[in-house]
Amino acid sequence: MERLNGGVFGGPNRRSSGRIGSVRNRLVLLTVSLLVPALLAMGFLLAGADRESRGQLYQQLVTTARALNGAVDRQAAVGISVAETLATDQALINGDWAAFHARARRAMERRSGWIVIADADGQQVVNTLKPWGQPLPRIKRTPEEIYAFSAGRSKVSDLLKGPAAGKPVITVGTPIVVKGKAYVLSYVVDSASFTSVFRQQRVPDNWVATLLDNHRRVIARSRLNEKFTGALASKDMEENLRHSTEGVNKSRSLEGVPTMVAYTRSPQTGWTLVVAIPRADLAATVNRSVWLAGGVFLVLLPLGIGLSLVYSRRINDEMRRLVLDADAIGRGETLSPADPDGLEEIAAVHAALREASRELQAREERQGVMINELNHRVKNTLATVQALARQSFAKVKGAPLEVFTDRLIALSAAHDLLTRTGWREADMGALVAASVGAHVERVDRAGPEVALAPHTAVGLSMVFHELATNSVKYGALSAPEGRVQIDWRLDPVTDTLAFTWRDVGGPTVTPPKQPGFGTRLIESSIRREQKGQARFDFKPEGLVFEASFPLPEQVRWSNKF
Repeated sequence: MERLNGGVFGGPNRRSSGRIGSVRNRLVLLTVSLLVPALLAMGFLLAGADRESRGQLYQQLVTTARALNGAVDRQAAVGISVAETLATDQALINGDWAAFHARARRAMERRSGWIVIADADGQQVVNTLKPWGQPLPRIKRTPEEIYAFSAGRSKVSDLLKGPAAGKPVITVGTPIVVKGKAYVLSYVVDSASFTSVFRQQRVPDNWVATLLDNHRRVIARSRLNEKFTGALASKDMEENLRHSTEGVNKSRSLEGVPTMVAYTRSPQTGWTLVVAIPRADLAATVNRSVWLAGGVFLVLLPLGIGLSLVYSRRINDEMRRLVLDADAIGRGETLSPADPDGLEEIAAVHAALREASRELQAREERQGVMINELNHRVKNTLATVQALARQSFAKVKGAPLEVFTDRLIALSAAHDLLTRTGWREADMGALVAASVGAHVERVDRAGPEVALAPHTAVGLSMVFHELATNSVKYGALSAPEGRVQIDWRLDPVTDTLAFTWRDVGGPTVTPPKQPGFGTRLIESSIRREQKGQARFDFKPEGLVFEASFPLPEQVRWSNKF
């Protein structure tokens, strides 16, 4: 036995609730559960990308500083080459200062610098910046220059104030001897000429490149050069240079802007090239890629959830069709073919349900054939019993053959009623009509629709038959104007069925001295078989019979053949 009920499958009107157990919510949860680790991984990746971006930018700063420093070294080397080349000029060797002045001036026409020759005391002898013969000032040399020149080496100076030029200059000097007397030939350039290095290397506009001499004074600067030439580097920059000759660190520019700087010191000149980027620009440059990646993920998150909702809706629709299919099987209907564009797994379940539907219908048909055959055989058995009763009671005087035959007919009527429903159930009203037989027109029935189980229906058919037989003999149905009233009610909470039989308009009733066979049959059927209560009230105006009993659980029978 199995109970097939729409409630098992949820029913066609059931909708997906907000519970986490629905397919849609589970898919959304699955999507979120996949995206959350992805979000965490993205966080770690973004953090790593942030560090990598900063590292790449720091490396770019250092690379730029090295490139600029190399360009400065090459420019200084050009100055040394110019000075050493002019030191071999024959006019200079001969001590012809005027001729050398003229030749050196022609040599400097295509260069930004000029030539100065001074004796050991610093007195200028030649200065191509001035006409020949004009009085020239004295040069004050630094101890480092004096030491280098005395050792016979060329020397690149730090930032100087040119006495003849009247502006900050850089000199590249090389010692020479003219007619046995020591001199220094210097190639002098304006310190601002080094800004061309920054332009040639294409330093970004928001970066600041600064060239510092050995005393941490600004030689040249890519921004506000005239304002800060000769200014000392910031305190934190001096602290950075005190600890290392190259690196990347935080600093503050001469304008007071917080910066990140990369610096490197030249081993040839001792000068330091500093490249600075404002920390705000640095953060914006780094965060731009981080925010871009984060924004892409934030776009993908609702997109993933939206796609999961779209696909889950389709799955929900197909699951709902499966629920409808299950309900159709419960009603004994044939399922339609599955959607060819549906999900493969759900299509497989639908195919299994359809096969089960065909199998159940085949079983129903076989069961119907078997029930009809059984009913036919039961009728044949009852007919045989009836024939035996006639043969047995015919020779016995006063034998109640007709009574016994009527009871068999009533039992057969109940069987017919159950056969029409496949022995699943019998309606209360139809059972009353079948049990009272030919007197149905004089029986008033009132009550709700109640489906009775086969066992209950067979028992009640005998009860109503005996009550009708008693009424025909002694009660309302024995009088032309008499009628019977039957009403029943069902308690939905306790599932208890109660009914009342009332004779109206019959002869005066007197209680029997002792209960007869019909009374005992009725009480036995109600109390023993139905586990209920029964009460006879033999009122003078007519019999009133009341009974109540619990209905057994409704089941649908299926047999495996």
